[in-house]
This record gives sequence, structure tokens and C-alpha cells, in this order.
Amino acid sequence: GYVVTFEQKDPFLVVDLSNYTDPHVVGELEIPGFSSYLHPIEIDGVQLMLGIGQHVNESDPWAGWDGVKISLFDITNSSNPIERTNFIDKNAYSNAQNDFKSFRYLAASQKLILPKSEYNYGAEGNFDGFVVYNITLDSITSSFEIQHASNDEIRFGCWYSAYMPPRSLVFKSKVMTILSHTVKSTDLYDGDEEWKLNLDDALGLNETECQPYFMTGYID
Repeated sequence: GYVVTFEQKDPFLVVDLSNYTDPHVVGELEIPGFSSYLHPIEIDGVQLMLGIGQHVNESDPWAGWDGVKISLFDITNSSNPIERTNFIDKNAYSNAQNDFKSFRYLAASQKLILPKSEYNYGAEGNFDGFVVYNITLDSITSSFEIQHASNDEIRFGCWYSAYMPPRSLVFKSKVMTILSHTVKSTDLYDGDEEWKLNLDDALGLNETECQPYFMTGYID
């Protein structure tokens, strides 16, 4: 079994469960930050674990969490797990940390699809959408972003009081993403938009019915 804890540093633990009456730690790795979700994958025959969580600024312990951290753990040797590589997206948050249904990994193409949100109350840099990553044994790189709402739409748009949780579906090299108030189709390999549907357009909301973009609630 594989376990992480929610601390400033992330003890990644490998636990031997072969005897259920005597579970015990056989391997441990301590790194900055923590992982909220772990997902087993395999690349070129190597057993790995993808971790999605938060990065922590070690130089400023009062700064707290400062961005999404994606870690790739090599678990080939249970007694000596290692972090082969990681990717840090400063000031961002991913719903995949708390909702595993919004996480998607495509083993055949080694692509990871995660929702990403960023809101800074400023005129630039606000984002709500998804990121497609390329995963190899030694690197995690951002391939392209799928933006569901522009900076101005997030700050000044008129939105319904409920919205959809992030989900992604892939069919014939097209990724359909569902998030907040929109549904989009994007080419998985070049990032070109195929189409976009805003579900709020047909509601005819007036000014008294408008809600802020990030202040609405999920549809049950």
C-alpha cells in the first residue's frame, strides 16, 4: 500500500500489507509539499505512482501552499521509493486534489488531463479550465491549456448560481471537457478548439440574477 500525509513535508510511505495483522512501513520518502491523490501507472515496464497535491515554499513556512504539484514516484524498489520528477504550477489549484473523478490519465499516449483554477482578483492571470500534460519517465511537461472562461468573463461575466464539476472524456483523439458553465471539445494532440457550448447563454439572466464566476455552487 502507498500512503501520504497532509503536512508541510510529504512522507510518502510504502506499507507491507501481506500480513493484515501486522502492516508495517517498508519504505519512506520525505519531500516538500504533499500529495492529495495517488494514481498507479506504468511506463516502459517501470512501476510508478502519480501524485497530485500542493507545493510548499520551504524558505517561507508562513507562506503556506503556493501551487499545484504533480509528482512521479518510482516504486520499483519498495524499500527505496524515489521521486523521479515533478511539475509545479505556481498559484494554481486543481480540483483533482479532492475529486478523483476529475483526474484522467491516458496510458497509451502518456497524457495527464487535470482541471486547473487560478483567481488572483487582478486584471490578468485568472484562469479556469484544464491542462494537458505529457508524462515520461524523467519529465512532466505542460502540452497545452484548455480555457473555459477568459479573464474578463471570470471577472465581469453574468453567471448562473450553479455550475458543473470538472470532468474530461476522450474519444477519437478529441478531449471533451466539462467545467463550470461550459462544455468544450479540443484536439488532444495540437490543442485546437473544435467547439464550445456555454450552457448559461440560453437562460437569459438579468442583472439581479447574476452570480460571480467562482462564487456559485456545484449542481447536485
